[in-house]
Amino acid sequence: MKQIALLILVSGIMVVCGCTTEKAPLPQQQISAISLTAADKEKLQAFQKEILNIENLTDKAVKLAADELMNVIKGGGVSINLPSIVDKAKAECLLAVEALAKKTIPEDLPPEVKTLLNDGRTGLIAAYKAYAESFDAIKIFVTDKNPMALLEYRKKNTQAQELYNGAADKFKTIMTAVGISQ
Repeated sequence: MKQIALLILVSGIMVVCGCTTEKAPLPQQQISAISLTAADKEKLQAFQKEILNIENLTDKAVKLAADELMNVIKGGGVSINLPSIVDKAKAECLLAVEALAKKTIPEDLPPEVKTLLNDGRTGLIAAYKAYAESFDAIKIFVTDKNPMALLEYRKKNTQAQELYNGAADKFKTIMTAVGISQ
């Protein structure tokens, strides 16, 4: 009976959260075309590849944890794997934060490119920190069965997605401006 009541309460919270007004996406920032030397383009592509490698590993862990949580919310019951999956995802996010903080922006690039690269990297760091905080909320939900923790999760997860999308837009803007295909 308690499980049914909890499921109804959680479903109600998710419905309320899902009905909130969404912000319209901001238009992608446009900068004029920038010409770089072949060597500078290679540096920029290498930097992009390093960032993407960090993102790919972390995104897999984040998606797995989110999928497992959705299974629990839909009534699948709390699996014994959820706490370990959440811990792994949080650890991956924190590792991504460290790795991104250590990445240096290639030298000899125009100032507007360096600024956008730095802003994009900073946005990714903030996004992965928010994802890590969202996983703390999942752990509270699992251990305490507190449905309010799901609201905190949703808030932090939405914040992380917005930060991530903003950072991705900055990287796309740069790559488009210098003529590097995605």
